[in-house]
Amino acid sequence: MPQRALSYSYLPQKALVTDQPIDVCLTVDVEFTVNNSLTHPDRAPLGTEWIDGVAGGHSHGLGFLLDCLDRHGLKGTFFTEVFNTYHFGDEPMADIIRRIQARGQDVQLHLHPVWLYFKFSAWREALSREPQPRDIFTDRAEKEIGAWLEDGAGILERLAGKRPIAFRSGNLNVGRVLYAGMRRAGIRLASNIGVGLSDPAEPELRFYAGLQRIDGVTEVPVTTYRAPLPGNRLLLLTATGSAFAEMRAVLNAAHRRRIGPVVVLLHPHDFRMALPNGHDCCLRYRPDSVRQSRLERLCAFLAAHPERFRVTTFAEAAERWHATAVTDNPLLRGSVGGLGTRLIENKLLPGLRGLPQ
Repeated sequence: MPQRALSYSYLPQKALVTDQPIDVCLTVDVEFTVNNSLTHPDRAPLGTEWIDGVAGGHSHGLGFLLDCLDRHGLKGTFFTEVFNTYHFGDEPMADIIRRIQARGQDVQLHLHPVWLYFKFSAWREALSREPQPRDIFTDRAEKEIGAWLEDGAGILERLAGKRPIAFRSGNLNVGRVLYAGMRRAGIRLASNIGVGLSDPAEPELRFYAGLQRIDGVTEVPVTTYRAPLPGNRLLLLTATGSAFAEMRAVLNAAHRRRIGPVVVLLHPHDFRMALPNGHDCCLRYRPDSVRQSRLERLCAFLAAHPERFRVTTFAEAAERWHATAVTDNPLLRGSVGGLGTRLIENKLLPGLRGLPQ
């Protein structure tokens, strides 16, 4: 049953320029969690319940996110992690994918190599040789990365009924070797870079926004922006770490400078809180009203200004992006007012409500 919609409306505003709208992509990383089970044998991975976050008969994770997009008539790209099938089997994530596709949303490939430990029955023995599981791509050879991507693409094709054309690496872990592996696997569209979370070791990959080419692959980075004081931190454009006013400021700045696509990063678990219930495998959930409000306001803003922002998906825009020249690589800025709102929402409000910050 869909949740009651939060009401946000935006009166039409005078466009900042008269050119065509810039692309905006709402991207969602759909992933289960290993839950530290590889290093803590008393824990177990968490699957569907982690993504759904059900409370009061409603899903405050994936369900809320899909309902929110529907309410505002928007489409997103759901980068879906599939190596989890080596632990859970096909059906849990296949069911998630069916629910996403039933809403007309785009499904593409996302991989966390840490799940590959579960591929073998003797995974605990492997951990005895490598006690800290590595969830990265950049310490592997091109051939191995290509094989991983081929494997992942085959799994997603099995679950979703179509082969992916775009990829996002787990943890936004990126290096030139990853793009070589992508070429091997025949995947030429990526959203691997997010400097605000994971600054690439190779400085030539430090892209903040726009449309880029890396070794024959079209890269569409998750947008990184600079927060105005304190510290001028670099932040990803997310509903977790950005107030709505900051997201709006970044979008307006990108439109003024004709920089697109702007890529927003979301997760289903961003929109619910997990409350321990005595056991890690038995979490209780509740809605995160602050983050849900941010997404509702962002979607309402985008839907109100189609003359400035064209909300699109990787599947829909792929051919056009491949044929488009690369853009500048600007570092966009948030707003002072947005920063103040974020500090209140992320720091002060949880403390007043007795919730973890």
